[in-house]
Amino acid sequence: MEKVFDEVQVFDGVAERTGVSIDCTGVRGHRGMCRSVTELAAKSRRLGDGYYYLASTAWPADEKSVHLVRAWVSLD
Repeated sequence: MEKVFDEVQVFDGVAERTGVSIDCTGVRGHRGMCRSVTELAAKSRRLGDGYYYLASTAWPADEKSVHLVRAWVSLD
């Protein structure tokens, strides 16, 4: 399991790293801990905006922010 997590702020469906990293060895069962961007998107939809902790290796390379909500596409 990943030991270093980055603090991520989610607001209005957009996630951005805050620059804070934590070591999760002392944290157990924190509902804001996410191992992937998919898990982050699901938790932010369920729990709402706020601060989450994403595994450092899960953040997409060279991305400043990640849009967690996709626009609906209608089928014609």
